[in-house]
Amino acid sequence: MRKYIPTLILVLVFLGGLGYAYSQNFFRASEEKPAAKLVELDKSKIAGIRIANGQLTYQLVKKGDEWSFVEPDKYPVNPYSVDSWLSTLTSAEQGGVVEEAPEDASRYGLDVSQKGVTVTEENGTVVTLAIGDALPTGTSDYARLDGGAVVQLDSDTATSLLPSITELVDTSPFEWDDANLQELTYKRGAAGWTLKNTSSDAASPAWTLDGKSIEGADATTVSGSLKYVVSDRLPVKASTLASAKEDFSLKLVSTENGQEKTRTYIGKKDPDVDTLVWVVPQGGEWAFAVKPEDLKAAETPKISSASADESEETGAAVGGAAAGTESGTASDSGGADSAESSKSGAADSEIDKNGAANSESGSAAGTSADAGTSADAEKGTGGE
Repeated sequence: MRKYIPTLILVLVFLGGLGYAYSQNFFRASEEKPAAKLVELDKSKIAGIRIANGQLTYQLVKKGDEWSFVEPDKYPVNPYSVDSWLSTLTSAEQGGVVEEAPEDASRYGLDVSQKGVTVTEENGTVVTLAIGDALPTGTSDYARLDGGAVVQLDSDTATSLLPSITELVDTSPFEWDDANLQELTYKRGAAGWTLKNTSSDAASPAWTLDGKSIEGADATTVSGSLKYVVSDRLPVKASTLASAKEDFSLKLVSTENGQEKTRTYIGKKDPDVDTLVWVVPQGGEWAFAVKPEDLKAAETPKISSASADESEETGAAVGGAAAGTESGTASDSGGADSAESSKSGAADSEIDKNGAANSESGSAAGTSADAGTSADAEKGTGGE
């Protein structure tokens, strides 16, 4: 019995240690704390944005539900891009703390006036976010909110928070809704085409390209060859291109609220840069730069073989009908000629019959004459 005492003691110690471990949650999976948000902001209550990125600073303000540029110019705004940027800001997560209270933040490259974001809320509260140099790891940048601690910020997030101004500017030269489209007429030099909806039923459009029927998907392709052309430059005032030479024209007919409206887009050649054409929408304040190769590609939009086959079949049907008509005409003519020929043949046959009769008559007369001559000769001989 004594020899089992040490074993029992070890078992009791083990059980006691196991109970203590469970009581201290040693075996429970550690719960990760949720990452702290970089900023605590409601994007719907943000009324002003200022972004500085090196040499360029730009600013937007919101009135009602609409954003507009106020610096460096009153460019048209892409509202979807602005909303996406606000979502990135309000959902950004803060990384680890680098320094709680830095005496000299410039050594991290932190200067909100040169590189960073300033946001103004509707109640006038101003929030600043300075974005600095990259950390040695290369995956994060230094950041500082409202002059507080220096923290880490994911590099991709930092890049998204400092977009190029063209990402927030509306740089789409052409704008229409295909559901309301009735006609597009594109002319550029000797090239051009007309896309038209020939149906009066909005729910069942019937598309033609230069008068030939095409599929709805191909109509979208033709429309998109221009509609989805975008500019990679800031727009310029349309008034500065008043004297520039024309490059192309696009006539747009659409229905809005049951009424048909026509709008024209004019292409203007850049007076200094051969590789640029500026699109000026009718009545628009801004002109948008596009590449000539994009306009060239739009001259001959690609359509599916189905539409091409349908057009060929339509043409073949029309051609076949015409050929049938010509054949019928030729057949009628041939029949007439045949009848006429038959009549002529019959006449000739009658002539031949008459000729044969005359010939027989002549032969008979000749025989009779010969017989008379012979008789006379015999009489003369008898007299002698």
